[in-house]
Amino acid sequence: MSNWYTELDSTLDQVWQLLGRAVRDPKSPLRTPVMATVGADGHPDARVVVLRDAARSAGALEVHTDRRSKKVKDLESCPLVTFCAWLPKADLQVRIKTIATVASGPDVLSLWQSMSEAARRVYGGVPAPGMLLAHPSEFGIRPDPADLARLRCDITEIETLHLGRELHRRARFRRDEDWVGSWRAP
Repeated sequence: MSNWYTELDSTLDQVWQLLGRAVRDPKSPLRTPVMATVGADGHPDARVVVLRDAARSAGALEVHTDRRSKKVKDLESCPLVTFCAWLPKADLQVRIKTIATVASGPDVLSLWQSMSEAARRVYGGVPAPGMLLAHPSEFGIRPDPADLARLRCDITEIETLHLGRELHRRARFRRDEDWVGSWRAP
């Protein structure tokens, strides 16, 4: 559908198609959205993450991280997360509000076992993420399944902004039992 952005249902369908594609396509801008959290100090923090799963039926996104990272500490004090991405080919901004749950340890052992050796190298370095180093060579790669965490982000709201040539369109979708959409002023 070439004009998916003209109807609420087709806009929501397009977002889910793009999210599904992003999980499989490393070149998709939605593959690496900005993830924003709020720290224990009350300040927002944002970083780029890799989207690992997008399940429309569950209304959830999945991200993997080191359990010792600041984002996990942020989520311990406030589980609210917003994702944001710009898709230039579609002239589309997507913002997704979620509530995150962190799973680690035995709960992610099957995930660890399914990962490639290269992917495992990201989790368990010494020292922990964000710690001070005198030089990058001080960092040691020591893959450890105990340091892998899965972030399940249950979606509460999706907002899109399509920048059309003649008319910008903004839509908001809230999840209750099902998705309820409404148009908003851009």
